Amino acid sequence: MAELTVLYDGKCALCRASAERVRRHDREHRIELLDLHHPSVASRFPQVNPEKALRLMQAVDAAGRVSSGVDAWAEVGRALPGWRAAAWLLDAPGIHALAGWAYGWVARNRYRWNRQACADGSCSVHGHPSEDR
Repeated sequence: MAELTVLYDGKCALCRASAERVRRHDREHRIELLDLHHPSVASRFPQVNPEKALRLMQAVDAAGRVSSGVDAWAEVGRALPGWRAAAWLLDAPGIHALAGWAYGWVARNRYRWNRQACADGSCSVHGHPSEDR
């Protein structure tokens, strides 16, 4: 069983690329990467808010605790041996706030960079300002 499950938006090209990057670096299979649109997500992770998960990546640890956005990335960093320095930086005061703002901005605008993925209107949820954490 994985130490951490990361729920990402599989309809988002940037999110899929980020998940693939994590997958390539996770040689010990510490992280389960799961498209938040997978039918099992609601039953496996009832503590995850589906609306928030559409806005911000979610990470669920083995104890069932949920982290979002930049905090989820810090959890990924702690799970991957070569990424621990990145986790430390993301947690540092000042940097955490700046990283949270940057993550929120990217998350809110990610579909604008791939309009073809939004042809069916599925990206309308991302047109409004959202929580950054």
